[in-house]
Amino acid sequence: MIEEGEVKIFGEGRFYKGPGKKQAGFYNPTLEIDRDINVIFCQYIANKGAKKFLDGLASTGIRGIRIVKEIEGDIEMDINDLNEKSYEIIKKNIEINGIKANALNENLCLLLQKNRYDYVDIDPYGSPLTFIPFLFNGIKRKAFASFTATDVATLCGVYKKACIRKYNAVPLRGQAMKEIGTRILMGYIARLSASFEYGFYPLLSYSYGHFFRIYAKFEKSIAKANENMENIGWIYWENGWKFCLYGDIPNKKFGGPLWIGKLHDEMVLNEMEKILKAKNFMKKKELKRLFMLFKEEINLPILYYESNYIAREMKTKQPKISKIIETLQSKGYKAGRCHFMPNAFKTDADYEKIKEIFK
Repeated sequence: MIEEGEVKIFGEGRFYKGPGKKQAGFYNPTLEIDRDINVIFCQYIANKGAKKFLDGLASTGIRGIRIVKEIEGDIEMDINDLNEKSYEIIKKNIEINGIKANALNENLCLLLQKNRYDYVDIDPYGSPLTFIPFLFNGIKRKAFASFTATDVATLCGVYKKACIRKYNAVPLRGQAMKEIGTRILMGYIARLSASFEYGFYPLLSYSYGHFFRIYAKFEKSIAKANENMENIGWIYWENGWKFCLYGDIPNKKFGGPLWIGKLHDEMVLNEMEKILKAKNFMKKKELKRLFMLFKEEINLPILYYESNYIAREMKTKQPKISKIIETLQSKGYKAGRCHFMPNAFKTDADYEKIKEIFK
């Protein structure tokens, strides 16, 4: 038996550094903080009127069970997994926790053709690409969804050809690759949403450990789908990070297409922080710090710089991140921390101006 949040579940729990091995009843304890955020987000959307929820690739069912057990509101939860052993474990865990939820044993792609939901969670082992095209038949005209991608090596440019083949995007390996990878995933979702005439609105997007996670709102509308493309573009290096719109391909080494809009919605983060304050999570201190960083990076330029890269290039010691940020701000530039890396910062200063701080 495994205890997490307010639930007890039966599952195969091991402390994996990465995504672990795909198996029935798979449980990765390193993802507890991610499931905490999931509970907070689902409380937020339940407060906004979301009623019908789907945990689409549930394994042990812990996400769906925690949502039902830990949020306030009258919701209907479907907890699904195609694997028959996982399905039996889900039924057992629903019973153990004494909650009202529907255990399903279906192919998620087919399930999304039969039912329509206010919220769909797609948390696969690997890439969510197989399931995203089917999402738009399974959500209501206004709905929410979340996506996990554990194929970070592909999205970060370690396997460049795989990224081009799967996501139709060119990755860039090196500085800011975690944010570039996150934005490639977001750009793919936004482009596909537009093809199904849905507007795509990221509410919270982050990198944590071995995965990327996107929470978004969708709204059926041709006009709103067209707006998606205003936030799709390319990134390139020219005395620091630069970006341009989708129709303006730069004549130099570039990455994308990817999402060039905001990663998070500030109003949503504010409401989620209020919900967090009322919760008694084991990792509450780390969650508070994450939300602080999410809020700090909202109004900063896209893509970050890593002080260790710059110090290595300059053949000097790394200044403290706080000193780098304070110096840039004193010179009139935007500057701040971001959640992607502890040694990372964002700024609108040119790269030559940044390097002066390292001299």
